[in-house]
Amino acid sequence: MAEEPGATLDSQFCEFAKFGDNNRDGSTITLYRSDYWMRQAKLIDDRKLTMTDTGITFYKFSKSELNWEEWKTFLDNLIELKGLDGEEIKEILTNCGLPGQSPVVVPQYRDFFLTYKPKEKGLILG
Repeated sequence: MAEEPGATLDSQFCEFAKFGDNNRDGSTITLYRSDYWMRQAKLIDDRKLTMTDTGITFYKFSKSELNWEEWKTFLDNLIELKGLDGEEIKEILTNCGLPGQSPVVVPQYRDFFLTYKPKEKGLILG
């Protein structure tokens, strides 16, 4: 039996670009899907690399979706901005598995309110 070819960064791009929508052809990726990919690869940790970082870098292209060449430029810009090891990042993105193979928690803003505790009101001395 022939061994399946290994994943490549561009094949992963195509898979994550199509993730969740059977009508997509995988030629362009949205910010949401790109962030999902980076969360699955455990690159976005909300400390060193955040969704704000990816959003600012993504929207410098003034597009809602990026093609493969634009996304590579986006990734290189992000790596440079955050001072990350480019080869390591690309290796992690390549080997994180197909979309949905491991659980990914995409934080929702409303989650903040589920754990919000108001500050204690202090005594007002008059």
